[in-house]
Amino acid sequence: MNIAVRRASEADAEVVSLLNADVQSLHASAVPERFKPLGPDTFPATAARRLLANPSNLVFIAELDSEPAGYAYAEVVHLPESPLRHAWDEVHLHHISVRPAYRRKGVASVLLDSVRAAADEIGISLVTLQVWSFNEGAQAFFRRQGFTPYIARLWNRQLNPHSNQHCPEIMPTAQER
Repeated sequence: MNIAVRRASEADAEVVSLLNADVQSLHASAVPERFKPLGPDTFPATAARRLLANPSNLVFIAELDSEPAGYAYAEVVHLPESPLRHAWDEVHLHHISVRPAYRRKGVASVLLDSVRAAADEIGISLVTLQVWSFNEGAQAFFRRQGFTPYIARLWNRQLNPHSNQHCPEIMPTAQER
């Protein structure tokens, strides 16, 4: 089993679009009022191509035995100084997705290592990410990789904008059960 990771190019738009399907499905099933279900307009190759063309984006594809197994998409973010805070740079990991058949084989770890190495190459030591509260598997993975919480985002979902019904609750975390 040989995991190879490479920087994605615009020529990989179709592959990145397809690799996004698993993580999109997960999010759409957990938070359907925010995430679109899979369909022809859900992160098509044209959208992936635009993402890949942006020089601030770092996109990597992992291949296991020459088959696409997963991808990571991160963004170089420069936050300017303001009257309230200092300036800082970070690499923010937006997506990491591994096909189900390749999970628990080290693919996500290798992708994350590639993001960290790219950040290091450009002199950025801070890598950030967000994880939805329902995604306990991802939270556990990132904690094992050394990530720790630094901010909590809360929301008060009163009404579903598409109906007069209250939004269904997101699956509670283990701590909330």
